[in-house]
Amino acid sequence: MLLFPPEWVPTAPYLALPSLTAVLRQHGHPVIQKDVNIEMYDLFFSDTFLIWVKARMGMQLHALEAKEAAGLLTEQEVDQKAVLSRKADVDVFELAAHAMEAKRITRGEDFYAADKLEWALNTFREVMQYISAAYYPASLVFYPMESNLGYRPGVSQEVFACLEDEQVNVYRDVCRQLVLPAVSKERPDVVGVSIGTQMQLMAGLTFCRMIKEAFPEIHLTVGGNIITRLQEELPKHERFFTEIFDTAIMYEGEHALLWLLEAVAGDRAIPTIPNLIYRDEDGIHVNPEIHTEKMASLPLPDFEGFPLDSYFVPVRILPYLATRGCYWGRCTFCDHGQG
Repeated sequence: MLLFPPEWVPTAPYLALPSLTAVLRQHGHPVIQKDVNIEMYDLFFSDTFLIWVKARMGMQLHALEAKEAAGLLTEQEVDQKAVLSRKADVDVFELAAHAMEAKRITRGEDFYAADKLEWALNTFREVMQYISAAYYPASLVFYPMESNLGYRPGVSQEVFACLEDEQVNVYRDVCRQLVLPAVSKERPDVVGVSIGTQMQLMAGLTFCRMIKEAFPEIHLTVGGNIITRLQEELPKHERFFTEIFDTAIMYEGEHALLWLLEAVAGDRAIPTIPNLIYRDEDGIHVNPEIHTEKMASLPLPDFEGFPLDSYFVPVRILPYLATRGCYWGRCTFCDHGQG
């Protein structure tokens, strides 16, 4: 099973999973690929989730009122209570109806009417502000993707703290509602999580952490641009490899992932797999060999299994890369050589 976590633009599939899936299926491996990013936004802008959020806020407000009566509120809880009180009067059914209409606009011909599209985008932002109140002091933002859970993704201690924070980490609830049921149903031997940007780091690692806790027998591997950029930092923190995932794939992942599946099945030795960071009884190891894919020999990306009609655009958009990387590969400001 391959997962693409939030947050990313909800207008088209990201190319990572279809590229990996094509190679794995070409070699006979069944693959389930899930764009959890678009599934999350589809869930957020639904009556089911917004009613659930209202109930969550109601329970939080009730608990804070009890603490206030006992004179035990902290300064942050005073602010949280004020935020929740302001949202208590919101008509959640009307908000949900607006959200559903906004999705209809973005997926149909009304997308091309500037005033209607602007209304839809503003509605999405209003909904995200409403959801944010339930995860105070987190700030959940729709387009541009600038959500902030209040933890710095570049500080390992804060990352681990965020993964366990039930108050602000909305991705824990996303995982419970969208990811864990799918994993439970399919019971894959391996789950791969593609983390392409820093904005996906908290969600991706949250999914890994919760999958590992619920299904310790599953091999968890991560990859993507941001993982490649962290290749020098990850080996310094063994907790990532004991509590979050089992292996990490650097740079291009098509054949590295294929060979990892063979290793998990007992048909290949993990130390022979290029682009891989792994842990054994002797510690964390970074395999020195780097495998570069030959574009001409790769199959076309395979989008089967993606909800192509769920993206927030009126026509299907399928991305494709005709080239990768750069023959020069020495510019420090450019990431074309970083996976």
